[in-house]
Amino acid sequence: MNIAGIFDEVARRMRSDFEEARKAVSQPGLRGESLEETFRTFLKEYLPRSLDISTGLLVDANGKSSCQLDVIISDSAKTPIFYRRGNTRVIPVECTYAVIEVKASLDANKLDRVFQNMKSVRNLKKNAYVKPAGAIIRSVNLYGRKWDIWPINYYVFAYDSIELTRLAEHIHARHEGEKLPEYSRIDTVCVFNKGVICNQLEDGKFDALPQPGSKLYVCKTTQSLLLFYALTSRYFNQAWLPNFRFTDYLGKMTF
Repeated sequence: MNIAGIFDEVARRMRSDFEEARKAVSQPGLRGESLEETFRTFLKEYLPRSLDISTGLLVDANGKSSCQLDVIISDSAKTPIFYRRGNTRVIPVECTYAVIEVKASLDANKLDRVFQNMKSVRNLKKNAYVKPAGAIIRSVNLYGRKWDIWPINYYVFAYDSIELTRLAEHIHARHEGEKLPEYSRIDTVCVFNKGVICNQLEDGKFDALPQPGSKLYVCKTTQSLLLFYALTSRYFNQAWLPNFRFTDYLGKMTF
């Protein structure tokens, strides 16, 4: 089976959809919604069925919520939907594995909005779950440390951008300037037809997620969609969630 050929065909269809939306829709908001839906459709077709793909808001048991999010990847079996209208949902943060922001184009100015959205997600607390106990405790090792529950991964997918090296320099400057720890950064950026900004670990390997000592790496390739999928699917295929505890969201409600 020619996996590269399959993804080349997927990329060709996505590129065609992008051009069709760009020419047919002049209103930026509607055009953006079209591009987001194209990317969500790709994810629904190629990610495991154990994952649910949606758009909307994340909330935590403390009453905080995220900004409007383009793509939310959550656990399809364990995620309660607090609100649903059309394609928009409100989902508890505990049940979410990753968020992907979709952009028609990306430059230094638009990165400001990306970082605002990312921080609105990173500031949410995952507390409403059954803590592991017993002789054997399951955990996950991400961002160079162990977690009782999967921390949210934050990715960006753009159809176009400024030159990749310049974009990576802007992202690195924000990470360093704000002293963001590995688990509070933008993890990987994929720019359609240009390449991927990922992480090079100390041992030289490439990864979707940063770790202590890793650095941003710019890979310029026309097969960016396949590379992005290969890097992120490693984590999507092992994503795991302890039992969600709904009662934490009830607060001090009495019956």
